[in-house]
Amino acid sequence: MTASSCRSETPRSLGRPGRLLLGLAGLSLLAACASEPETRPCPRAVVLNDASRQVKFNGPGRDLTDVLFEASIATRRLVCEYDDDVLDVDLQVEVVAARGPANNDRLANISYFVAVSQADQTVLARESFDIAIPFPGNRTRVSGLEEIGQVITLPAGLDGGDYLIYVGLELSHEELEYNRANY
Repeated sequence: MTASSCRSETPRSLGRPGRLLLGLAGLSLLAACASEPETRPCPRAVVLNDASRQVKFNGPGRDLTDVLFEASIATRRLVCEYDDDVLDVDLQVEVVAARGPANNDRLANISYFVAVSQADQTVLARESFDIAIPFPGNRTRVSGLEEIGQVITLPAGLDGGDYLIYVGLELSHEELEYNRANY
């Protein structure tokens, strides 16, 4: 909020008690404006298009009956907090799995990655995570939600807006080619 939007003027048509009350209200408004926290940007979370979906087949077959599961990944809530030159980022990652006809163990074992990069796409850190999603009862579509914490030490003059967080499913070369050919 700018100083001009927090400025208060006392109208001259009010009596002394009215001006006093209005003045006190103006002081509390100014105090609220002065204590308003500075907002600094969070990094932007991006799901890589080629790594946003996965079809896991049972063996070399590529028929619908050979599908173990299909998975997709998305980012949800992203919250960041600054502490001097340290940025603490919490990101929710949702993985959705659909059970395929070849999945007899009623489980989808899925790996995904989270990478932090500078705006020029230089990757600073990358970590892989595993999630096992069971298909209870007769459910064929389920999801898992995980919260990933990341701490970024900020060099002078940079803030969260200078960073990107990339998210994607860990894919084999064949799965990546399948995605590129089919989605």
